[in-house]
Amino acid sequence: MKTTPIHLRRDIILDRKGCTAMLKELKSLYERDIVINGQPEHPEDYEWFYTADGDEIGIAKHRLTEQERRLLALFFTPAERRREPESEEERAWKRWMATGDPAALARLAAPYCRFIHFTASRPIANKEEFADAVRGLFSSPVTIVWEQDRRGLIVEAKQKRTTEPPSLADMAEALAADFYTSIHLLIGPIRPVDERLYESFLLEKECFSAARRFWPKRTVYEWEDVIPLPLFEEGAVSEKARRTLSLLDGFDEEEVRAMETFLQCNLNVSMAAKKLYMHRNSLQYRIDKWTEQTGVDIKRFKGAAAVYLAILHRRRS
Repeated sequence: MKTTPIHLRRDIILDRKGCTAMLKELKSLYERDIVINGQPEHPEDYEWFYTADGDEIGIAKHRLTEQERRLLALFFTPAERRREPESEEERAWKRWMATGDPAALARLAAPYCRFIHFTASRPIANKEEFADAVRGLFSSPVTIVWEQDRRGLIVEAKQKRTTEPPSLADMAEALAADFYTSIHLLIGPIRPVDERLYESFLLEKECFSAARRFWPKRTVYEWEDVIPLPLFEEGAVSEKARRTLSLLDGFDEEEVRAMETFLQCNLNVSMAAKKLYMHRNSLQYRIDKWTEQTGVDIKRFKGAAAVYLAILHRRRS
């Protein structure tokens, strides 16, 4: 077959932000002999590369000259080996994630599942090793479904709803050490596998994305953390709500972080004082001052909830 020499525009090559334009140009050059984030029938017949944005590119080997391979390797990360073909269950979940069609999950036996969303700071080149590491951290069966080479979904199959969640902090730390990348994780609740599951999945994705914007330095988010976040998306907060939630305007960032730590410790003064490297009495004094200045008793559930929402509003502003 006739090959087309690769001639990428110099201005696109030199600017990594032009990755989308570069992929478009590659598509026009290789036409039916290129696969981007796809699964061809014979993946071994393709040369594989990863972009800085986590996209996976496969180009038919017979279309590439040695010079073109070297050129592509300058701007993309060559894949040492292609991932193993996806299992039937992985393909079913991927189809469901793309379409929401309940028929895609018709053959799945588990009545319940839990989603753990993950994203890495850099592409995961060796997916098999990553999947093996993840499975070793769970006591129940899990399926890893990739959306891109740096993000995806861990699906935990469940036979009942009342089970303990895994330790995501340990998981994030172990994966970060093994793969030299920071991992962000969101653990959702256990949900029934029914017609409402897709709507819940999309909501979890939205909340995970918002959590990374609100707390970029945190690596693990629990469902309770992120439930309120859609309220603070652009255009979602009314002017009256903004005035109500501005009760922390008189506090500096150090004070707000102390409040947030107290809330994250489930209103336990001793635990929060230890995390803040403060004496318990000093923190108790601060808590009393917060109540006096805001008119909200942060030691009570309703007051703590109000302050939590105010902190989220401040993070958004």
